[in-house]
Amino acid sequence: MEASKTSAAQTLENNLTNLVKRNSELENQMAKLIQICQQVEVNTAMHEAKLVEECDELVEIIRQRKQVIAVKIKESKVMKLRKLAQQIANCRQCLERSSALITQAEQSLKENDHARFLQTARNVAERVAMATTSSQVLIPDVNLNEAFDNFALDFSREKKILEGLDYLTAPTPPSIRDELCTASHDTITVHWTSEDEFSVTSYELQYTIYTGQTNFISLYNSADSWMIVPNIKQNHYTVHGLQSGTRYIFFVKAINQAGSRNSEPARLKTNSK
Repeated sequence: MEASKTSAAQTLENNLTNLVKRNSELENQMAKLIQICQQVEVNTAMHEAKLVEECDELVEIIRQRKQVIAVKIKESKVMKLRKLAQQIANCRQCLERSSALITQAEQSLKENDHARFLQTARNVAERVAMATTSSQVLIPDVNLNEAFDNFALDFSREKKILEGLDYLTAPTPPSIRDELCTASHDTITVHWTSEDEFSVTSYELQYTIYTGQTNFISLYNSADSWMIVPNIKQNHYTVHGLQSGTRYIFFVKAINQAGSRNSEPARLKTNSK
């Protein structure tokens, strides 16, 4: 009976210890989650403030460009109206002179005195002919372009860019394509793909000799042993100067303005001589 009680007590103590340990783990987990929630609030506020700042800058740029273009339109209007006003004044002046000559010519034609008619007709005829010629020279053809109907504002390209505005996130991790990678005795060409290829600014290739360590996170954090090739613009890269018959471990990092993410590790080996 006593032994049974002792066994039950031991079982209870073990279970209690496990439960306390589990509760402690849950408390730690909850504390981390609360901390992440707080960080989400902080980051969201930063992103919202940045959004307002960026949009305000765009609005200010549009306002300034609108003002500049409006000034150009008004200046063009003033220039065209000034030119048209001068042409209208020339037309009016010619009309006044022509009207006076027409009246004088009509009066001459009504003259019944033959001698007096001959005396004035030649002079009037010359003046009428001269006025007709000069009016054709002074008054140019009306140019429809002066109506300002050949002016166009086309912001379709800019509108499309604005419609494409979005919240940029770090690219998804790239994938090293082992089946496409090749090697010689002192080189390895690494190939990879990325689902977010068009949002990636550059890639970074990191590699080191593989020592058989299975804890890749610990290995990755030992930065001293890693060689880094930055600012790669393609989805492949050839590493030179490697040791023959040696296995290396590679990571590829996809980078843009929002951040970066690493691929899963790939173990590739150079050929033996």
